[in-house]
Amino acid sequence: MLNKNFINYAVKLLLKDKADHAFSFSIFAFIVFVLSSVLFISSSIQHDLSEAIKNQPSIVIEAFRAGKGDLMHEGYIYDIKTINGVSDAWGVVDGYYYFGQKRIWFHVVGDDELSDDEMIIGEGVKIAMAELYYKDEFNFLTENELINVKINKIAPHESSLFSNDLIRLSPATARRVLSLEEGEYTKIYADVPNPNEIAQSALSIANIYPNSQVLSIEDKIAEIKHMYYYKGGIFMVIYVVAMISFFILLKNQISLSYGTKRREIAILRSIGYAIKDIIALKFIQNFIVAMSAFLLSIALAYFYVFVLDAPFLREIFLGSNLTNTLTFTPIIDINTLFLIFLFSVIPFLAFVIIPSWQIAISDMSEAVK
Repeated sequence: MLNKNFINYAVKLLLKDKADHAFSFSIFAFIVFVLSSVLFISSSIQHDLSEAIKNQPSIVIEAFRAGKGDLMHEGYIYDIKTINGVSDAWGVVDGYYYFGQKRIWFHVVGDDELSDDEMIIGEGVKIAMAELYYKDEFNFLTENELINVKINKIAPHESSLFSNDLIRLSPATARRVLSLEEGEYTKIYADVPNPNEIAQSALSIANIYPNSQVLSIEDKIAEIKHMYYYKGGIFMVIYVVAMISFFILLKNQISLSYGTKRREIAILRSIGYAIKDIIALKFIQNFIVAMSAFLLSIALAYFYVFVLDAPFLREIFLGSNLTNTLTFTPIIDINTLFLIFLFSVIPFLAFVIIPSWQIAISDMSEAVK
């Protein structure tokens, strides 16, 4: 029977053997910490990107020729507007400018609300420019001219996941920087008010322009999830390898202390403990170890990701082209925590309790002697 005295005895026995459990506690806590951190980062980024995409146009169209991006013109816009379900379509100036002094790329986007001599930049762009003393204005170097533009303001810190490498310019200035002519676009956005018609409208656009890439909101969300599932999957493989290695080490540690544990279990059997009592005793001891390590790891992972902003791991998920000042949005998925528990605590208990059960059902006479 499990009663207060029985549990107290299990805890005292655990404290007496704390040195034996220190190794497994430390390694187990570290593995769960890394896994939790990766899943927290992935969940946070996916959430923020998915929320941002929901505010974007229903469909994005890009033209390609010979596998390279091609320019689009007003004729594309006219044809797309005639498709059933499409309420509006407009051209966008969107491209990349190579900052040779730092060997990095800036994402340039046209913004109708800006004048020709001003721009809005992301925090990562600001840091890169400031390193070369571009604080109030910046010079864009093209094949034909040098374009001087004032730095109007910095994009909000909250949007750094999307605007870190972004430069917003007036459409006219963006065309000059990207060497585009008037009426030329790199992308076309289309709005479809009825969500049920988005897929069909995207298919109709692709049929009219088979050389184009047509992405709906659903496609973009799926693309984001695939990218971060892939990065998270790499860590999952590493996690599985680490857990297997840990359980092998744990098994070897149990084997080394086999004689001591066998004698301890034999004495318990001799004074009247049943096999189920011994299993319960070992379960209580190791459940305390496993749950303590699990809860400590989750708390440390939360602090590491959402307070410290995950140094080192953030570079793996966000890339290191530009310094990113992103603050991760706290997202805790109960299902994710349950899966971590299921694939860490349960195997840990099994690897410890099964050997104890095997000892308990064996002949105790030799061990007692």
